[in-house]
Amino acid sequence: MESIRKVRIWPLPSQPPDLPPDLSNPIAACALTPAGPAWPEHRHRFVLELVAAQTSGWSGPVSETVALILAGELAPGLLGHDPTQHRALAHRPALGRHRHGAHASQAASAVEMACWDLASRLVGEPVPALLGGPVRSQVPLYASALGLDPAHPAAPEAAAWISQEGWWGQKWPLPRNLVDEGPAALAAVLAPLREAAGTQARFMIDGLGRCRVDQAKRLLPVLGDLDVAVAEDLTPHTADLARLHGAADHWGVALAGGEHTLTARDQHALLTNALLDVFQLEPAWCGGLATSLHAIDTAAALGVPTLPHGDRVAASLALASVCTAVAVPALEWHLTLEPLRQHVFTEALQPADGTLPAPTCPGLSAPPAVPASTAPQVVIA
Repeated sequence: MESIRKVRIWPLPSQPPDLPPDLSNPIAACALTPAGPAWPEHRHRFVLELVAAQTSGWSGPVSETVALILAGELAPGLLGHDPTQHRALAHRPALGRHRHGAHASQAASAVEMACWDLASRLVGEPVPALLGGPVRSQVPLYASALGLDPAHPAAPEAAAWISQEGWWGQKWPLPRNLVDEGPAALAAVLAPLREAAGTQARFMIDGLGRCRVDQAKRLLPVLGDLDVAVAEDLTPHTADLARLHGAADHWGVALAGGEHTLTARDQHALLTNALLDVFQLEPAWCGGLATSLHAIDTAAALGVPTLPHGDRVAASLALASVCTAVAVPALEWHLTLEPLRQHVFTEALQPADGTLPAPTCPGLSAPPAVPASTAPQVVIA
């Protein structure tokens, strides 16, 4: 039996403050200055390493708050754990009292995914093989344009470029000023984007939780007229879905949400209430791969497709590889942020024609690019 002998937590460099240097001209023309460097989790980043006799498993980056929970509460209980015993992981001992909430869930997710990464390397098989086996060799991606200004004069050219490059769909943000100014202002901005994207393209918007229920109801006719396929997080609360669902259904707009449901219980409740048309989850936030796969299967059984979010594209890719296109039609690829995320790893994922290949090598992702001069901040052995 291979067991975890040591736990290390390494500091990583901060996220670069500028836009990626290799953006296409249409995207770069309307790209916004990245907000990420202002966020503490992007300025102070860490990676978790689980050390066995012959190899290591990795997960990250994580924030300083999550790293503290890993070091103080979860890491000591991992010593001696066999990473191939996936169902035993949840029963490992933990210290302290911080077992719930977003940061605790992110810490548990990091541990779970590091164990999958380590188990995959120990047995010499890709993670999808350990999850039941891949059912497709390529997974479509939708282009998230959340880092672009939809009101910029060059934005329609970016929308056209996304469609021409073969992405499964495209998702644009809903700026707060358009919410406040009302339906006419929203239509004036979105209509040129929708036209440029083409009538066959899947066009989606992310409300970023910026609408009140009454505002969302006023905007839904515009979204319906523009053939918006999916509207994500129009309002900040999942409880609002019950008040929006009838109007959204009338206008033919699918409501999406769920990325902030952090427990299996909350996910099950959200899905069985039959208020979502599209389910979204983030493996790095909701407990890791096993919890996410269970949620995807539950959603599929209820006729609800899942579009995983892109904070951990490698994890979402492993999940999508073992799911049919009906269950997981596509994954999110953030056009301006994901290239910066990929800088963390020794080998970056590179989409081609709007797809990524299913993993065929051991490991959940490439190991992180920890600078050679760096020393681990925490070592537990």
